[in-house]
Amino acid sequence: MIKGEETNSESELQIMVLTCLYMSYSYMGNEISYPLKPFLIEENRGYFWDRCLFIINKMSNSMLRINSEPAYFTQIFTELKSFGMTNINLVPEPA
Repeated sequence: MIKGEETNSESELQIMVLTCLYMSYSYMGNEISYPLKPFLIEENRGYFWDRCLFIINKMSNSMLRINSEPAYFTQIFTELKSFGMTNINLVPEPA
């Protein structure tokens, strides 16, 4: 599945997002422990770990920068919040 930055299907996107979520949760610190099983939807665990290494190799500099530069953290956090939140109404309107 690791060919580059493009995904070919919805299931590949789901697999990549679950891998990123697992890594994000794991990155939070060793006091927070998440089991691997809910994030694996493929039978071959090797593919999962290959994706983890791909993401680490591609994003480790940015991840370190997020920790060391508060302004960069704020920029990234603001960008993430802007995706999908404009049309989501989390609190139902009264009837």
